[in-house]
Amino acid sequence: MTSMFKAELLKLRRRRFVIGVTIGTVAFAALSALTVFLSAAGPGEPVAARGATVESLGQAGGATQAFSLGASFVGILVLVLFIANFAGEFTQGTFRTLLMRQPRRPALLAGKMAALLAFVAVAMLLAEILTVAASAALAPTQDISTGSWFSLDSLGEAGGDYATSMLGVSAWAAFGMALAIVVRSIPIGLGIGIVWSGPFEHLVADAWNTANQWLPGLLLEALAAGGTPDVSVTRALTIVAIYVIAATTAAALVFVRRDITA
Repeated sequence: MTSMFKAELLKLRRRRFVIGVTIGTVAFAALSALTVFLSAAGPGEPVAARGATVESLGQAGGATQAFSLGASFVGILVLVLFIANFAGEFTQGTFRTLLMRQPRRPALLAGKMAALLAFVAVAMLLAEILTVAASAALAPTQDISTGSWFSLDSLGEAGGDYATSMLGVSAWAAFGMALAIVVRSIPIGLGIGIVWSGPFEHLVADAWNTANQWLPGLLLEALAAGGTPDVSVTRALTIVAIYVIAATTAAALVFVRRDITA
């Protein structure tokens, strides 16, 4: 597992890839902060779903509110990236080469997954820091006080927002990995993943009133929102954890037992 972890990190440290991720992270921070602060509702104004208010942005959690709201949309991107990464190993035939050096398939899979998640964790931390910086720059232009941002309470809110975002991202990553290993095709995997996580679940929710209490994508949306009137954070975490365990177990079994001939 350790050797696979190091090998995968070497791939992820390629200059072009790192530069691309850095540019994307900067763009995410700027866009998230701009969207949240410029659309923040003032006193007496209607608040959009999952939107921010001038009052909430001036509180301890205001420093990372833009990050928290923006991170809820990162899940689909992570799903796509993990499907492309794992399915690409089959398409390019590199899994077979890797198994010649690391024949223990569970260790290979765990090492690769751990390295990818570690890289995502660093990227998310950088995104949070940059979003806070962008928010601090925009706050004065909207007459939002930042006095409560630099306190122990604010630090706790920042840690909570980061942990919540990583829980959601890790779940999407697990689903992407599992889907890629089962179908072994980037186009098919992306088609299923994007359709299921996007329009399909919301269409089902229109016909099934309690769908948001059971479907993984909708549960992850509730988790990112800090809970909803219909779904508590505890329920979302519990059921998503069951889905993740089931998906990773199934993927591991398929990876271990199925022949890799290309």
